[in-house]
Amino acid sequence: MRSYNTYNKKNSFDGFTLLELLISMTILSIIVVIILGALRVGVRAWEKGERDVDARQMQRIVLDLVRQQVSSINIRTIRKEGEEPFFLKGDAKSMEFTSRVSLNPENDYGDVYVKYTVRQEEKDKEKFLYLERNMLLVEKNIETFDVDDDDLHELISEVQNVSFEYLKNLSNVGENEWQESWEPENDKGLPLAVKMTLQENETTPSITMIVKIMSEQEAI
Repeated sequence: MRSYNTYNKKNSFDGFTLLELLISMTILSIIVVIILGALRVGVRAWEKGERDVDARQMQRIVLDLVRQQVSSINIRTIRKEGEEPFFLKGDAKSMEFTSRVSLNPENDYGDVYVKYTVRQEEKDKEKFLYLERNMLLVEKNIETFDVDDDDLHELISEVQNVSFEYLKNLSNVGENEWQESWEPENDKGLPLAVKMTLQENETTPSITMIVKIMSEQEAI
């Protein structure tokens, strides 16, 4: 009788050990799934961080190039049919002028005609585009260009806001004032400076770049 009880106890211990093994394997599988999930989340966060860093670096490069081009605006009269002649014309979402600095390596000689355009995209995003033409290839008087998508080059995309402001010298009151447009009918010559504001999204602070125009002011 004693040997029978001992046999039964041994079998019970063996069965309990198998159950423990199954439970342990299940727990281990859950832990492995959690670890792999955490690794995937970490890899995605790292990749997103790398993309954000690359995007910000590209934005800095573009803003630096724009700064050089705007600061080198040339005193060269632009004439278009049916419009007042101007050195610079712009509003909050566009600007056109001539510059001694080119962003396109193909136009690294002579002055260039430049037009910046901010285009509204889907999901409340904006895209910063530009058009550039070498003045040596343009007739003496710049006529209205037929601009299509192939003429525009993308500088910055998928941002919440890109806008321009223009600093005007109010000589009658002895002060300077920022305004949202620079119209040839009312604003002669060039602004003292151009302000460009860039905001990537609602969670990031806006980047403000103020560019002093180096060209001497002259009347048309």
